[in-house]
Amino acid sequence: MDSGSEIVIHVTSGESSDWRMALRNLVNLVQDETVSTPPGLIKVVVNGPAVRFLLATAAEADKIDRMAAAGVEIAACTNSLERFDHTVDELADGVTTVPSGVAEVTRAQKRGATYLKLP
Repeated sequence: MDSGSEIVIHVTSGESSDWRMALRNLVNLVQDETVSTPPGLIKVVVNGPAVRFLLATAAEADKIDRMAAAGVEIAACTNSLERFDHTVDELADGVTTVPSGVAEVTRAQKRGATYLKLP
């Protein structure tokens, strides 16, 4: 992979086990030295019921904070937040928003980003 390639990771499942698997897969990806994964080029897009894992009150919110601090962009879908009765103010530190998660993923793919659907 080119060292300048963006990687977009798409998470939609509201199952806790799927979220934990997605986080493990992300860590495994970053730790694999055979794949260039500069943190500034990794974007995690979360939509659907999975947005609940990006709330400041979520069980693993500290991991979200650490990923954001390391330069990984984490974006919550505003449509999904509204659909599941959450507000932007409830998000963990470092989480940004996009109007539509699926549109954001589509834009990234059009830019040539590597797409990973996790889990």
